[in-house]
Amino acid sequence: MIQRIRESDFIRNILVLFSGSLLSQLIPFFVLPILQKYFYSPADFGLLAVFISFSELFSSVASGKLEYGIVLQDRERHAINLFFGALKIVLIVTVISSILVLIFRDFISNYLGEPRLNSYLFLLPVYIIFFSITDLFSYWNNRKRRFKVISWAKLVQTGTSETVKLLAGVMHLGVFGLILGRLSGFIGSVLYYVRGFLKRDSRALKLLDNQISRETVRENKKFLLFTTPSVFLGNLINVVYLQLFLVYFGEKMVGIIGVSMTYLSAGFGVVAVSFSQVFYSRLAETKSKEDLLRMYIRFAKNLALLAFIPVAVVYLIPGRFVANILGEQWIELMPIARIMVVWLAAWFVSSSLSFIFIRLQKQQALLYYDVLHLIVIVSGFFIGRSFSDQVESALWGFSIARCVFYIFVIGVAIRMIKKADENTL
Repeated sequence: MIQRIRESDFIRNILVLFSGSLLSQLIPFFVLPILQKYFYSPADFGLLAVFISFSELFSSVASGKLEYGIVLQDRERHAINLFFGALKIVLIVTVISSILVLIFRDFISNYLGEPRLNSYLFLLPVYIIFFSITDLFSYWNNRKRRFKVISWAKLVQTGTSETVKLLAGVMHLGVFGLILGRLSGFIGSVLYYVRGFLKRDSRALKLLDNQISRETVRENKKFLLFTTPSVFLGNLINVVYLQLFLVYFGEKMVGIIGVSMTYLSAGFGVVAVSFSQVFYSRLAETKSKEDLLRMYIRFAKNLALLAFIPVAVVYLIPGRFVANILGEQWIELMPIARIMVVWLAAWFVSSSLSFIFIRLQKQQALLYYDVLHLIVIVSGFFIGRSFSDQVESALWGFSIARCVFYIFVIGVAIRMIKKADENTL
């Protein structure tokens, strides 16, 4: 087994990213109980969840998702010019968001059902620019196969974020401390990436050319036209479902759901992000349809088996375990987590392999599926709620609907690979 790992770049790269991601996730995993017990309430985490979901609705697409194209470029000249073409789009989106926040701040906070958000929306443009630049540098280093750099950047991000949250908690800054901590993590990550870029890749700056930059952006317009709205819809789903739970069950419940996601992400997110980054790099190198199909099915099976581990752990933890440690205000955390872990297991498999659609140049199909996804989860929420007014009923409807969708997407991907034209791969 050890010899196999040594001989496999794919497995070794996943382990490099996994180790960094694991450490980066363990930091918030151990810090979060302290934040919950001593400094922040479920309602505080609820407001943080709403702020993050709304911010990432825009920050996740501010680059036009051109970072995906950076990995696929054959020449470094095109890759660096696409990087800076995407950066220009980020700056434009940041300026526009600043103007919109200035004009519509009251409307946005009231629409989201969180009047307190009004005081923190000025941070949205800052969040957009640092989130986006982190993504751009991540895929630049993916192209360079510098997975250790990506791994260390994740560690810097979470280490900075959780340290600031703790300090802000000691200073009694409330929700602002949670938001500031989240933002500080991205700033720390960008500073780390910039330092490394100037040290290792400063020569690439000599390849910058405005004409080539415009041309590479046009050549990768599929990411702008299809991947961007698809990712936007994917993040809109997070906004919508949080809004549904906020309206029907209150800020405290949204906070508990948000904290549950944080804990569960420590189990699923580490592997999903690590695997998908390396998987995307490998997909770009694979030209045979048969090889793509074998790779996809093999990893889908392995990831499905792996997904059962966090599910089993969550169901083995006693129901009152969290309440006994953190207090009665968190008594609903374990029942909520046990429902959430079901759909997250399906998400884990599907999202880890989702780059297959970009490899097959099926960005447009992704857009249609995300529209379907939004309809499915809203329907699931209301179907579940029709059985009972309890939050567990609505959450089960929502979770089952998402599971069905993710399994459907995996089946669609297999069918697309089988029907792919060898000449376009």
